[in-house]
Amino acid sequence: MHPAGENQPDQAQWHRYCTFRLSGRLYGVDIRDVKEINTEINITPIFHAPKEIKGYINIRGQVYLLFDLRAIFCFAEKPIDEASRVVLFMPDIGGLCGILVDSIEDVVTVDENLIENRRQHEREVPEGIERRGADIGEGVCKLPDELLIILNAGRLVQAVGNLRNRQYKE
Repeated sequence: MHPAGENQPDQAQWHRYCTFRLSGRLYGVDIRDVKEINTEINITPIFHAPKEIKGYINIRGQVYLLFDLRAIFCFAEKPIDEASRVVLFMPDIGGLCGILVDSIEDVVTVDENLIENRRQHEREVPEGIERRGADIGEGVCKLPDELLIILNAGRLVQAVGNLRNRQYKE
């Protein structure tokens, strides 16, 4: 692992993650998927939306859909406080959207060989069993002090979209 600003010999073997805390755990998303981190948390609720959709936020005239990771992961609710932040994704991830997190940590650079990618070892799904739609984990990486759980921002947005579509069909 190298600090974010340090030059590495072969950039193709290193990945950078924007890390954040959620329910005491360390998560990260690829830094290339993050547009910005914002302290603006004036949320307009969306009535009849699934619990995974927190609401809308307006940042500099742009309206973003805000997802609640705590609800997605079935963690207990937590009031928004001074450490809470909004991570906004790049528009190509899934439109204007972001996630509400408990707090922001550092940008972490890790060697791709240290990432245990569970998708490498996946087996075929047995016949008659559907793979869970909210499959958003990319892998884990052991840092010096703790584990980093790596999320795929694109699959996260897609999973919440699937939940929303399922709700409107019922």
